[in-house]
Amino acid sequence: MWLSDTREKIAATEHRRYASFILADELRQSSDDLTKMARLYVSTGEEQYADYFEEIAQVRSGATERPIDYSLVYWDLVIGEGGERPRPDGGIVSLKDLMIQQGFSLLEFSKLTEAENHSDKLVRMELIAINAVKGRFEDGRGGFSRTGKPNLELAQSIMFGNDYLKAKARIMRPINDFFILLDARTTQEVETLRHLGHRLMMASLLISLAALILSITSIFIMRRKILKPLSLVSHATKKVGNGNYEHRIDHKSEDEVGQLVTAFNDMVTSTRVSVENLNASNKALTENQEELEREKLLSENLLLNILPSVIAQRLRNGETTIADEFQEVSVMFADLVKFTQLSEQLGPRELVSLLNDIFALFDQRLDEFGLEKIKTIGDCYMVVSGIPEPVADHAQRIGSFALAARDDFSRFVTTRGLDINIRIGIHSGTAVAGVVGTKKFAYDLWGDVVNVASRMESSGTPGKIHVSDAFKTRLQDSYTFDSQGEIEIKGKGAMHTHFLKGTRYQQHDS
Repeated sequence: MWLSDTREKIAATEHRRYASFILADELRQSSDDLTKMARLYVSTGEEQYADYFEEIAQVRSGATERPIDYSLVYWDLVIGEGGERPRPDGGIVSLKDLMIQQGFSLLEFSKLTEAENHSDKLVRMELIAINAVKGRFEDGRGGFSRTGKPNLELAQSIMFGNDYLKAKARIMRPINDFFILLDARTTQEVETLRHLGHRLMMASLLISLAALILSITSIFIMRRKILKPLSLVSHATKKVGNGNYEHRIDHKSEDEVGQLVTAFNDMVTSTRVSVENLNASNKALTENQEELEREKLLSENLLLNILPSVIAQRLRNGETTIADEFQEVSVMFADLVKFTQLSEQLGPRELVSLLNDIFALFDQRLDEFGLEKIKTIGDCYMVVSGIPEPVADHAQRIGSFALAARDDFSRFVTTRGLDINIRIGIHSGTAVAGVVGTKKFAYDLWGDVVNVASRMESSGTPGKIHVSDAFKTRLQDSYTFDSQGEIEIKGKGAMHTHFLKGTRYQQHDS
């Protein structure tokens, strides 16, 4: 009963630990969701993102109903499904009230409160940017009643500027401190309970051994009085001592010897049960250790699968905030044309399988050109050259990759008989890269180079590689281009752009 109660307490502690991490991660995730919606609204001007921003803030403050299982992926699904909610709403409760109910220590709660305060300040910056897009500005009284001409440049400078990134980082520091405090406290609680379980197990073993020693001593004393019956006991003892816990003494009488034989048989049964229990416990401990090793290996592999190896090593070495600026990088976006129409004709499994096959073609080329895949967003594929390790030929690498990816894709859709195409955009410049998140890591990229590369893709032509003048300048001696003259690029104005055709020594179809 003691051992069972100890195991239940360990499980309960682990559950509280998990729930605490989920709450802290929700604070981080809600901040990221607010950032995403604000940036999408600033970049696109679509009102739905401003509405999502307001709803996220109200859910966190407890002003509106919280969706069921809100800790799972939610807003990415809402965006991807055109506003359709993946789960129904639940009760009304603020994130701060949930933290209070969880029973954090004062120091832990102070860290989360500090993070929440920093997040609220960041929300203020985001509100300034959102209202600037709408032509509303601060009136000095905390509101935005002063109106004027929409200032998109101000909004973008706020949402993508260094001050915003620094403010974002200030949220993550106390959250990281909270995780350290929580891990230390809950680990100590679990270790204490495990030590108690170990002591109970040792006490059980000592009791069993004491019973065995007492029985053998009693047999030795009685052997001097009744030789023949006790010879059976002696023989049985040898068998039991050799590990034969199934052996029984076949002797029945009503005298003291008979009682002793009965007690001995019972003792052997008890010993067998104890040994079986101990063997089962040892087996369970061995299996747990093996499971821990497997989980550790799996965690290592998962970390390397979502982060570059050099970044993963820095995390293992104890770095808590990873953010690096790169002066020379090239970013490519590839988007599937007509894929949305095709997806309406396919089932879920066929859709995911097809998208996986297409992106696998691109993934197979990454090591060949030494590129780093950042992420996929729906049917859009993002890759960068020159990160996380700077290279001088970043533009040449990503240009060659784009040509190869386009050719691979053309052969793939021809073989499958698919009526879809690909649109590619590339830009070169300066970027900031770093790790965001503390429970679900993500290596991401920020900067004007990302926005322009995305605009190159969205304003391009299916089957073409649309590049900026900055990218063409880096490759004009070794690659051929078709000039498109100046075209209007959303958020950037008129830009001189080109179509990348191929190398000067191996002409590609335009």
